[in-house]
Amino acid sequence: MNAKAKAKKNLTRLIALFLAALMFIGMLASCTGTGTTATTATGFDYSSNLTSDGFVKDITASDYVTLPDYAAYEMPANLTVADQEAVDSEIYEILTAYATSEKDETVREVVEGDTVNMDYTGTIDGVAFEGGSTNGAGTDATIGAGTFIEGFEEQIVGHKPGETFDIFVTFPEDYHSEELAGKDATFSITLNYLCKNSTPELTEEFVAENLSDMYTSVADMVADIENRLVDTQMKNYVWSKLFDESEISEYPEAMMEYERLAQKDYLASMAAMYGLEAEDFIVMYGAESMDAYLAEMEPSFQETVKMQLVVQAIAEKEGVKVTDEDIKEYFKLYYGSEDYSSYETVYGKPYLKSMIMNEVVLDAIIEKLPVA
Repeated sequence: MNAKAKAKKNLTRLIALFLAALMFIGMLASCTGTGTTATTATGFDYSSNLTSDGFVKDITASDYVTLPDYAAYEMPANLTVADQEAVDSEIYEILTAYATSEKDETVREVVEGDTVNMDYTGTIDGVAFEGGSTNGAGTDATIGAGTFIEGFEEQIVGHKPGETFDIFVTFPEDYHSEELAGKDATFSITLNYLCKNSTPELTEEFVAENLSDMYTSVADMVADIENRLVDTQMKNYVWSKLFDESEISEYPEAMMEYERLAQKDYLASMAAMYGLEAEDFIVMYGAESMDAYLAEMEPSFQETVKMQLVVQAIAEKEGVKVTDEDIKEYFKLYYGSEDYSSYETVYGKPYLKSMIMNEVVLDAIIEKLPVA
């Protein structure tokens, strides 16, 4: 893959990540704020265009949206039961989070999928570079996981613990460090040992020792997972129908401009993590300029505005309002705590209500639907 193609791939991935963040709880980036007014990377106020109820100011959504007859929807019976494969997958993810790794005394050739402990020192033209060495501390790596740059892990395959050898790689042209981008490097590898990963079993003892703050038993844990999966299945089904079957006559420019400014703020937060300006950051990921990037994002902004208008139109019609208790329940479910004060400080309560309104509206619809 050439540098231009890689840059395009990175930009596409960045857009996808942005959209995923929006659909979850907006762009809760790493920002700081004081008082009750939202202040973020660029000083953008996320609650600036919202009423205290989380509705878009000066907008009656029904003027822009034609809603489907959602009261006539029926909930497919299969969506009211959790898929066992999905339950098992979530349990596996929980268990693997508590997996342990220990030294494996086996001496054999490394194959893809192995986890190894190694030390390395990287040099370019014989000179060591910053961040290119483990300094003898050792590091674990799963071969084939793609943690290291292309070509690094593949050259470890076939070697055995106790060996010291050199591998040769080329840093990508679009690598985040300009000093290393496009450079050929040599890494001296010392393969210390193979690692043996151990995943715990789901037992009452495991739950009591590790998850007692959330669950009282295995049955309690499984029931919670099933309930959340069912809730997600039903909401995804209803939301997909609502979004596809709703028609938008116009995308209010004030809402579109808000999305552009919010995206600029998000990018500024991301760029700051790398010590960059937002314009430089977005160019590094393959865009020609900030304006070009925002133009490419325009269809995505329209989707977000449509989502907001559809949700608000239903809320207006049904008289739905997001309460403080709704916010607490949301944050407890997704963040493990009812305390949302730090988010309120940065983004403002109207913004939090706007983001959570989707959940509240879907709950109000689903509870009235018959099961088919």
